[in-house]
Amino acid sequence: MAIVVVCAASLFVAAAASVYAHTVTGMQNPQFRVTVTITPNHPVAGDTIVATVRIVNRTKHNHRGEWTVTWETPQSGISAALTGVMKPGVVTTDREHAKVTSTSPRGTYTISATVQDTSRGRSHASASVTVH
Repeated sequence: MAIVVVCAASLFVAAAASVYAHTVTGMQNPQFRVTVTITPNHPVAGDTIVATVRIVNRTKHNHRGEWTVTWETPQSGISAALTGVMKPGVVTTDREHAKVTSTSPRGTYTISATVQDTSRGRSHASASVTVH
């Protein structure tokens, strides 16, 4: 009986967490994992949209390449690209945010990231939410 209760509680926690965050992971190039998360799924006035990026070199070797992070809102956007040596482990993390008010622009908020090296191509991911 105790095992059933623990399993049911675990499923409820996992389901509840997925309601609040939209996460996309890309590993098109198996050397790199790109994960983007944006929360909440359905932002309303009073919420803060939080977008995070995590790019990981999954190998045990250095790779020369480029990584890009882009944050777009209905009124503006910003993008940063860096080129260099990507050491094993986490290459970069980034966090962007936007406070939703009654006068905030309506539309789509998107976080995107790409990483690529010269030999095997790129990994990328993008996640969005819409303010109505």
